[in-house]
Amino acid sequence: MALGYQTKRHNLAVQELTLRKRFPESQSRIKRSELIWECDLQPSPLSAVYRVCLRYRLKGIPKVNVLTPQLQMREDDQPPHMYSYAEQRLCLYLPEADEWDGSMLLAKTVIPWTCEWLLQYEVWLVTGEWRGPGKHPGGDFIPE
Repeated sequence: MALGYQTKRHNLAVQELTLRKRFPESQSRIKRSELIWECDLQPSPLSAVYRVCLRYRLKGIPKVNVLTPQLQMREDDQPPHMYSYAEQRLCLYLPEADEWDGSMLLAKTVIPWTCEWLLQYEVWLVTGEWRGPGKHPGGDFIPE
C-alpha cells in the first residue's frame, strides 16, 4: 500500500524497462508522455489467453483494458469490478484509497493484479460469484 508521505515516482522508462524485463514477449512504447504496454496474459495453465493494454502517465493512474477476447456477460450481468464494460476497462484497486502510487513498479503490482482479476473473472463466469478481494465504487465513478 502507498504510504501517507511523498515517495519517489519511477519514471516511464524505468516502468517500461521492468515490464519488458519481466514480460519479454510484450510490446511497449512511450508516446507523448504516456507508457503504452501490451501483452498476452494467461492467469493459470487452464485459463484463456487475454491480450491486455496498460496505459500510464506520470502523476496519473494506470489504466488496464482487455483487448481480446471480449469479456463475456453471465446471463444478463456484466462482469463486476469494471470501470467500463464497453471499453473492457478493469477496476483493479481504488485510487482514492492510495493502494497504488508511482513509487510502485507496474510489473510487480498492477500486472499481477490484472492476472488475479482475470482469474476471478473466470471463476465468476462459472459460479456467478466474485470471490476476489476488493470493493468497487458504485455509480458512474470512473477515475481519470
